[in-house]
Amino acid sequence: MSKLRRFVSGCFGFFSIAFLLAAVSTVPLAFRNAVSPLQLHPDALSPFAQSALVSLSKCIFVLPLILGYLFALAWWTTRRGKASARAWALAASLLITLQGIPLLAFALYTARAFPLERLPQSIVILDLLMTALGVLGIVAFAHRDSAAVPTAPLRQPRIAGDGTSAVMDLVAWILAIAGYFLLEGLWMRWWQSRDLPLVHGATFWIFFLLAFLVNTLTHELGHAGAGCALGMKLRAFIVGPFQLRILDGRWKLQFVPSKLFSVGGAAALVPSNPDEPQWRQISMIAAGPVASLVTGLVAAALTLTSERSPYERYWQFLALLSIFGLVSFVVNLLPVRPDALYSDGARIYQLLSGGPWADLWRAFSIAGATTVTPLRPRDYDIEAIRRASEVFRQGQHAMILRLFATSYCLDRGDLDQARASLAEAESMYPEVESHVSADLLTTFVFDSAFLRRDAAASRQWWERMEAKKPTHLGFDYWLAKSALLWVENCPDEAREAWATANGLAQELPSAGTYQFDRYRCAEMQRQLEGSAASFSPTTHGVAAAIPERERRGAANSTAQPVVDC
Repeated sequence: MSKLRRFVSGCFGFFSIAFLLAAVSTVPLAFRNAVSPLQLHPDALSPFAQSALVSLSKCIFVLPLILGYLFALAWWTTRRGKASARAWALAASLLITLQGIPLLAFALYTARAFPLERLPQSIVILDLLMTALGVLGIVAFAHRDSAAVPTAPLRQPRIAGDGTSAVMDLVAWILAIAGYFLLEGLWMRWWQSRDLPLVHGATFWIFFLLAFLVNTLTHELGHAGAGCALGMKLRAFIVGPFQLRILDGRWKLQFVPSKLFSVGGAAALVPSNPDEPQWRQISMIAAGPVASLVTGLVAAALTLTSERSPYERYWQFLALLSIFGLVSFVVNLLPVRPDALYSDGARIYQLLSGGPWADLWRAFSIAGATTVTPLRPRDYDIEAIRRASEVFRQGQHAMILRLFATSYCLDRGDLDQARASLAEAESMYPEVESHVSADLLTTFVFDSAFLRRDAAASRQWWERMEAKKPTHLGFDYWLAKSALLWVENCPDEAREAWATANGLAQELPSAGTYQFDRYRCAEMQRQLEGSAASFSPTTHGVAAAIPERERRGAANSTAQPVVDC
């Protein structure tokens, strides 16, 4: 049900933007035409009916503003898990459900009264979509506990020195909104002097959403193209609901319905050389905004030459694409933090500022490099990890730093320090629970069972992982399950899970991180066969249990992430 709530909340957010943008043009009509009679067929309506229809039309002109405000409140409260979330969500869902039949009836009636040849299809499509959304919203938020779980991760506390501020976040929003309306106004004045078609209704919103996705695509392609040209390796590519990731050494494409109306994207790249010069990382990050700028300029040029061209009917889409490209270029270079992520400008600032932020990104960089080089956790820059850990004491970054330290100590055979680092990471989990993926939780399952022999803690971590409904049951899942069953004294079931993990391990690539996967699998087999009464590192100082997912997961999503507003 939580996934349905996330999807409906995303729809609330999208429709709030749609209706508020529509209100900019419809609300003035309610006052501009306050005394203008409707142009109906002669004797189509009685004077009283015509007056009632005029009054109703004024209400309809104002309706987008009301709906936009209502949807915005429903989206905001559900995203933040507010106590009033369920009431606002049900109110929004009920309103759009009840409006379905009257709005369709009104559209059918006015189609007969006005000199129109047929009912516009966009009205019917929009009406059906809104009604369906209303029904889904009622189903999703009908239970009283529906607002207990936020539909989006809670915003983490801002870290001092990250270059961002609440003021700059507000400035970015103002620039984005003002930039959109300013450029849209310029294009509309340009259109008025040309004989070009103008789309409305559902077609306009299809153009709107498609232009946003295309701009996001080109932006992330800018990151990916520049990174690959500089010798980096692409590990994940995300555009809206489409997520392409490397899982267990193979590319996997996923469609996430809850992100259907998401306008964000990401390109995660890792360095082939963790000691590469800083300018390469900065160039890769800056390539995204530059790609948005190029997209906006090219789209603007195509729009200006669209009259009497083969793509004349799509000039509005190109104009929207130019708006989003130019606005994205400016906003993404500002140091802001949407949700728990950083803009391109913030990342560049952090790299240039040096200090603990440089140590943080170096730690992620080396961890990412283990997925494409022979490097292993014992090759981490532990001094950089420790310096960064002294500053980052809360949040997701802090937890992952402790997991890096756990891996390093395990690989070096320092088991006491490994357990201490794991305990620190576990203590930080509650404040970042909503940000942690199911895949990353397999690390805690395996370590609790294999390193500490703690069956109760391992089972608790497993239940937390299952509650997040993992979609990828790969090597780490089955190895964690094997360790859990082993520590719970279920050897037969543990061997079955191990056999699945071992089969997957043999198919992994040859990079250092996957060599550790196979080594862990072999050590787990020793425990299952009773060949070792207790855990001990090898003579080469390689630990038997290496929590892989935080290394590979961090490489895929945080080693060199570029997540945009």
